[in-house]
Amino acid sequence: MNSTDFTDPLNLIASALMLVNSLFGIACNLLIVYIFVRAPSERTSFNLICVFRAAGNIFILSWAFLGTFIPMTLAGDSLFPPVYQYVVITSVNSIYTALQYSGTIIALNRFCAMFVPLFYSKLFSIKSTAVILILLLGLRISKIFYEASTSIPLQCFSTFSSYDLAWSPDFDPKCNDNTGTIVDNTAIFLGALLLLNIATFIKIYIFYKETEMDEKEVKKKMRKNKILFTQTIIQDVFYLIDMLFTFKLSGLISERYWTFISGSFIWQSVHSLDGLIMLMFNERLTFLKRNLFSTSSSNPSFVGGQLKITGTVSVVQSRSYLSRID
Repeated sequence: MNSTDFTDPLNLIASALMLVNSLFGIACNLLIVYIFVRAPSERTSFNLICVFRAAGNIFILSWAFLGTFIPMTLAGDSLFPPVYQYVVITSVNSIYTALQYSGTIIALNRFCAMFVPLFYSKLFSIKSTAVILILLLGLRISKIFYEASTSIPLQCFSTFSSYDLAWSPDFDPKCNDNTGTIVDNTAIFLGALLLLNIATFIKIYIFYKETEMDEKEVKKKMRKNKILFTQTIIQDVFYLIDMLFTFKLSGLISERYWTFISGSFIWQSVHSLDGLIMLMFNERLTFLKRNLFSTSSSNPSFVGGQLKITGTVSVVQSRSYLSRID
């Protein structure tokens, strides 16, 4: 297997890009956590899900990229043993799937708030949401141990290559490879979440039309919701593009710069941009400029109703060979 290090110009460029991208993404996601911790008025079930997402993003950016991929890009493949690389890749990919499922919870949160508001406080109280997220995290952690118990005895290790600047699974026939249906499964999952979000948006539209507001106010609120809806769709498409690059387009060009872009940088950017988007679409972001404290509504988090930390509504993420709809 080829191995390169900091003496290769492409390795230096790649490590610099990953470093900047990681630090930027961690900073954005840390702000989401900081707002939730420091501002009691921001502690809603919706925002708790956003914090869960932010923490997952930080975990992946910190351990996989800052702690493993960047050092290996600079020092070569021999820096960490294959089994350690496997543990890192398996762990972050499992958390990636958890973030995918958390996007479903966000979509259901908004859907429930609009269609069954009488049950919203019971189904999506901050305590019940915390329990759901803990169970989700526990499920993904158990998945890590299960994958390890089957792969490590067979010496089937997913590893990072300092030459290709991307990770890859073990293609030995004895190792299980389920990449064939990942794109199709995720596309179906994306379609289902898209329909759910469209239904929610239509309900919001009808709600504002039927309320006793002047036309100017209705148009203003609808414009905000259209922006959020559009951003949601863009994010969903972005994650689908990430998956397509990983599993379909990465083999189109046999150049190292391409394997880096399609296999590492786009994936990393998903987690960095996720934090940025949650900040950009935070209607109360201005309170960061004041003192991070502002009065907020206890209603479900919508634009126009008061949407607090608004992030991705449905994140369709299928990052890895282990990260699948399962």
